[in-house]
Amino acid sequence: MAIERRWRENAKVGLPPMRGGASSTSSAQPRSRYRDLIEKQTAGTGLAPEIAEAVMGVESGYNAGAIGGVGEIGLMQVLPSTARMLGFTGTNAELAVPETNIRYGVTYLAQAWRLARGDLCTAVMKYRAGHGETRFSHLSVSYCLAVRSRLMARGFQVTGTVPVATFGDPARGGGGGGGGCKRRCMAGLGGANVDYNKLNARLSALVIQVRGGK
Repeated sequence: MAIERRWRENAKVGLPPMRGGASSTSSAQPRSRYRDLIEKQTAGTGLAPEIAEAVMGVESGYNAGAIGGVGEIGLMQVLPSTARMLGFTGTNAELAVPETNIRYGVTYLAQAWRLARGDLCTAVMKYRAGHGETRFSHLSVSYCLAVRSRLMARGFQVTGTVPVATFGDPARGGGGGGGGCKRRCMAGLGGANVDYNKLNARLSALVIQVRGGK
């Protein structure tokens, strides 16, 4: 049923059906290609390609055929309205093409990065909730945690702190301006209350360990 549902979702934007049984080797090849595209698009923007790749992982799990709950498309889960705002004039199917999707997704994320003055959580919050948003919902905090986790797993130096959510229901998700993490960001948190002071201390300790090669 899940595969059949994804076929239907892909058909909405003119994408080919998903094929099952892909090997780990074949799945690694697109990841390498996506990384090259990200590095090309982030060049000269001030945005580290590792951050864009982490956002891609949270948004779509590196699935070019992913369709979000409110119409987000592709690897970076770009809303068609956001892409049009950035000058895109093609179809939804064209927006799903990795090169195009990464171009507009990275452009929007790089703008968010500049607006956030290099603060990771603020930048990714603005990516998922819209550039005009200034508050952190529970979902935006969880989204930042997911991005930070991916970055630290790669040994990337993560700076800044995790903000405290000021609104929203921790058990619910919603659409965004650039992408829509939805409830995927809540994975591993269990919807429980989080002590952010302790969390920030733990994250700082992890960064120190990574720097020391421990």
